[in-house]
Amino acid sequence: MKLPLIIVTYIFVFSLSYGQNNQGSQVPRLVIFLNIDELRTEHLISLRDKFSHYGFNQLVNKGTFYHKGNYNTNSSFHGIKRANMHTGSYPNTHGIIGDSWYSTRTDTEEKSSRFITADEAVRPDSGHIQFATLHSTTITDELNLYYKGQSKVASISLSPLNMAYQGFSDKKLTFWFNRTTGKMTSADTIERPWVEKFNSMKFADTYTQRQWGPLRDLKKYQEYISKETENPRHFMYEMKTKANKGLPYQKIIGSPYGNVLIRDFMASLIINEQMGKDAYPDILSINLSCKPFTQGPHEIFDAEIEDLLLRMDLQIESIIQLIKDNVGLERTLLVLSATPTTGWLPQTLKINKLNTGVFNGKKTAALLNLYLMAIYGQGKWVKGYHDKQFYFNHPLLEKESIDLNEIQKKSAKFLLEVSGISKTITAQHLRVNEYTTGIYHQLQQNYFYGRSGDLFISLKPGWIEEINGGQTIKYEHNCYAPLIFFGWNTKTEQIFESVNMIDVAPTISTLLQITEPNGCIGEPLKEVVQQSLLP
Repeated sequence: MKLPLIIVTYIFVFSLSYGQNNQGSQVPRLVIFLNIDELRTEHLISLRDKFSHYGFNQLVNKGTFYHKGNYNTNSSFHGIKRANMHTGSYPNTHGIIGDSWYSTRTDTEEKSSRFITADEAVRPDSGHIQFATLHSTTITDELNLYYKGQSKVASISLSPLNMAYQGFSDKKLTFWFNRTTGKMTSADTIERPWVEKFNSMKFADTYTQRQWGPLRDLKKYQEYISKETENPRHFMYEMKTKANKGLPYQKIIGSPYGNVLIRDFMASLIINEQMGKDAYPDILSINLSCKPFTQGPHEIFDAEIEDLLLRMDLQIESIIQLIKDNVGLERTLLVLSATPTTGWLPQTLKINKLNTGVFNGKKTAALLNLYLMAIYGQGKWVKGYHDKQFYFNHPLLEKESIDLNEIQKKSAKFLLEVSGISKTITAQHLRVNEYTTGIYHQLQQNYFYGRSGDLFISLKPGWIEEINGGQTIKYEHNCYAPLIFFGWNTKTEQIFESVNMIDVAPTISTLLQITEPNGCIGEPLKEVVQQSLLP
């Protein structure tokens, strides 16, 4: 599918001239990380007959496709998954244990974010972004060091949160969508001429005047394929947001128009910045989303999600064509990955007579504190709960001369009686023992001393977690993500065995012939490396 006429015209007028190089290269000249929030392997398989031959299906049918990419994390936080993939290590090495954590060594009750600035006066939409402090280098860090800053490292996303865990990115080439202004915002204070020209076209204003309805006949969507109804639930969303909410372009994020905007901006960046055209390999990270802006939890085949994917298939097709026309597939390695968290809703589980329930961590923390007060007296013994971790009040324990290990053990035993909790383990056990399989091994890989909590839990299968006062419900499970290598020196192959996503970093490092990230414990994926390094 060709790019829209307005984009083609824009590229023709404002881009620099270039010459197509059809020669292959010893290393890929451009590596594109294309991450899609909430995409699952089931989507690519179940919807393949609805996709075109040249979008997702071209990646699946002509790339090296790993069906079961495993992040091995007990958390649904996307940042952990991105950090795992880009560092080749787990949180016990890179230090990103969640979106935030409690400080266990102060008397304050404040929960601090360590990734995006905690100052609420400095919003992501203001143009200021603070990147995550990782305890391990990433692929882009190593590329920047190896080529002494000569390689271009760019990032494009609908949200700065999606770029904070990838390591080095040139601030002049780091862009995200500003929900307040409707512009693509740079981390640099000086706007590049081509970006200024792109923003002057005000695509976001055009999109807010539109509606989002189904691309095809709703009766043929997966949500209704087994439902005996002649009148399926219809959807037609207005894209305009009420001005009093302060974020007039909010709905673009989580709609088809957001992905179109990112695709078009990517085209402008690749051409105007001459990505992949010189002797130094470049990296471009792009983030799309098939998570709709609509309220409430979603099942993986909700009509809105399917519609986002059907429309995204067209963007994938045009992205591949853009690469062919402007860089060349023989010079470009495209790596498609995903950060899925979506699961089945409790209604679905109940219909199928499966055990389910809703777990509330904050209420459980209050219950645990009551139990501890019955033993140790009045006091806020439990400082807080976050992401299946309980934090104890260390200063209070020290003041009352209460042994931390003792209170951890008592609490772990008590919590096993709480509905929905399957297993508990203390931080002490994670530090002194070595677990090689199962949930305890997974928790150990995700434990970072000084940031992680004192007591960890896992939920029973089918249970969901209620957060934010009931406004959000997370279904916790370790679902698989698709992983596809396409383009430069890759072969057509489908691998069905589970593969660790920490293997992506050493694979890319090997292909680029640079040093692996300094905390990397992953192994290069042989199916990709062996084929790519053949003479």
